[in-house]
Amino acid sequence: MLKKSYFLLSLLQVGLSQEWKGNTSRNVTAQEGSCVKIPCHYSYPSHLANRPRGAVWFNTEEVIPWARLAFHSKDHNHEAPKFRNRTRLSGDLKDGDCSLIINNITRNDSGPYFFRIEFGHGFDHNYYPATRLHVSDFTDKPTIFPAEIIAGKRVDISCTFNTTCNGTTPVLTWDTPTDVPGSVSNTVTQHGITLTYTSVLTLTPSLKHHGQNLTCRLRYPSVSSERTLVLTVQYKPEISQESECTRRSEGVTCTCMANSNPPGDLTWHLPHANISGNQTQGRLVSWQVRDGHLMIGSLILTVPQDEEEVTASCSVRNPHGEAMFKVYLWVKGRDSREWTVGLLMAGIILCGFVAGILISMYVKKRKTATEERVSEISDIELSPIPLTAKHQNTTRDTTRKAEKSAPPRHSEGPVGEDAGHENPSGPDNLLYANINIAKLRSGDGTVSSEVDTEYAQITFQQN
Repeated sequence: MLKKSYFLLSLLQVGLSQEWKGNTSRNVTAQEGSCVKIPCHYSYPSHLANRPRGAVWFNTEEVIPWARLAFHSKDHNHEAPKFRNRTRLSGDLKDGDCSLIINNITRNDSGPYFFRIEFGHGFDHNYYPATRLHVSDFTDKPTIFPAEIIAGKRVDISCTFNTTCNGTTPVLTWDTPTDVPGSVSNTVTQHGITLTYTSVLTLTPSLKHHGQNLTCRLRYPSVSSERTLVLTVQYKPEISQESECTRRSEGVTCTCMANSNPPGDLTWHLPHANISGNQTQGRLVSWQVRDGHLMIGSLILTVPQDEEEVTASCSVRNPHGEAMFKVYLWVKGRDSREWTVGLLMAGIILCGFVAGILISMYVKKRKTATEERVSEISDIELSPIPLTAKHQNTTRDTTRKAEKSAPPRHSEGPVGEDAGHENPSGPDNLLYANINIAKLRSGDGTVSSEVDTEYAQITFQQN
């Protein structure tokens, strides 16, 4: 009977000891500056399920006097200063989750960690073996998921970062070209123990942004990293200004050049045929070469001088559009240089004609203005001036003296039609008058107020 009792006691002790179980990792690696989660799950005797408990994490291999505490759930003052405000539990102790979170990891955080549960009254338990934490350099980078970027079309570009630590939240930001307006939205999702941080940039790129950098930056409080995407903007073909036709002795050579992304397919369209690639058809020779996003096509036409006029067009097409370039392969009796000279002469003649019209209008306008000024000249005003008696007598005496002193001149007299008529010059036939002439307009358009007075002797001839 006694042996049977010892046997039952041994089974009970084994059963109780099996209820204190822990599930921890032997090694955990964290990157400096980020956060780390030391996973931990524990079990305990079922009769303690409703009792309060406390959690303690030691930064040592085992319990020793004055052991350094990384976390104490009931009194944070027991924690070592370097861990204070940086550690916490990630789950609920009642659910058996004893995982430890350490934020802003430093090199000094390296070392062993083990967990202890305290129910009190002697029901405490240490879970061994300890977990060893290793700290490395920060090398994590975000991931950019490229999207098809088409000039002029709105696009969403995603940047993500995954972590198993739900401690310090990382921040994702974008560096974009200054002239690319965009909007950003951030989300966090969880799949199992993995947290995914996502930042979506929405923008509308243009052709000039091709080859520019788009950067997504990951930031923790003390460290950061980034991922850069070189923008590959797709766009429809654009004909280069270097496309031209030249005439040589052997014929006409036309070159068609177009930029596009993806590179386009080039085709020559002629009145009776379409030519692409490298081939020869009669007097037509075509060849093409691709240099990156630049497509270059050449078409050579060898014809006699009396050949009729030939026109052609070059088309370049890709999934985003088409561009065309029309050329004269041959113009009878003229080459491209003569056409250029002819157009230049026509332009000169047109300019001369327009200049002549402008000059004619200017002259006509000046002439009209001059006529208006001349019409404003004041009329000549004649007004008799009464003479005083003294003035009149003096004049008459003077006249009489002149008649007496003047010898008779019988040999002189009127000639021709005036012969036989006398020319009376007596004082009774004299009249004095003043002539008032208003000044013409001056250069500034005003009329002078000055009046010049001239006295004149006017003789009236009697019939």
